[in-house]
Amino acid sequence: MVAEVRLLPNDAGIEDIIAAVDADGVAIVQDFVASDWLERFNCEIQPAIDKATRYVFGNEAIDHFLGDRTVRLHGLVAKAPSFAELMIDARLLALMDHYLLPHCSSYLFSAGELIEITGGETAQPFHIDDGSWPVWPRLGAELLQMNIMLAGTDFTATNGATLVVPGSHLWEDEREPAGEEVAQAVMPAGSVAVIRGDCTHAGGANTDGSRRRAISFSYCLGWLRPVENSYLNLPLDVVSRMPVRVRELLGYEIYDGSGRENSGFLGYYEMGSPRQLFET
Repeated sequence: MVAEVRLLPNDAGIEDIIAAVDADGVAIVQDFVASDWLERFNCEIQPAIDKATRYVFGNEAIDHFLGDRTVRLHGLVAKAPSFAELMIDARLLALMDHYLLPHCSSYLFSAGELIEITGGETAQPFHIDDGSWPVWPRLGAELLQMNIMLAGTDFTATNGATLVVPGSHLWEDEREPAGEEVAQAVMPAGSVAVIRGDCTHAGGANTDGSRRRAISFSYCLGWLRPVENSYLNLPLDVVSRMPVRVRELLGYEIYDGSGRENSGFLGYYEMGSPRQLFET
């Protein structure tokens, strides 16, 4: 691997992040979150990691993709309440406004996943996250989602740091990356990799036995079905304690497509907005 991911300082402005992501499809912002927040999150999530069991789908391709030696958790707001703060981080939402609002009237939180790669795990197949939806050709469908990969522990070349292909968001669908086109998102804990939904990437192989913990979360166009079923993963009493903006991102608000898209409303609850669930 000779390609590299651009590293930006923790005080990088939105314009600088956008410029790097526009050019490469990916950029790393170092030390994005405060160390005390990361320590709090890691403490909150640890009991769920300790109890985690692997779900086997019985589909060889899917089971291999998800990993034999990888811990995966959804429902992060319920398992680690501090995650709600990250969901509505002002810089991240500014990026989502820039990349997603041109294609929808509002966007949704698509998925929040704890991904902990343990010793002996092999590298994932390369993929794009926009591939979760059967909208092809990719380049004609516009951008469907944006992904944020936060390093919960140090990402190293030997513990499974994410493999990513800078510039691949501009490729045709069938093109496969050559070895020299692949970079590795090596970064210290607390840093984030901002990855376009149409940028080719994969989880790396863990050859040194240390645990590589990632908090991977994404936002998608508001008229798409999110990857994670947050309505079932998050109890309603947990959601009721969340900030209003978190609830909106989780889908507890009407999608209004009557303006820019000349379409209709999506997500009715009793012919009204789901927000009435929390109004007393």
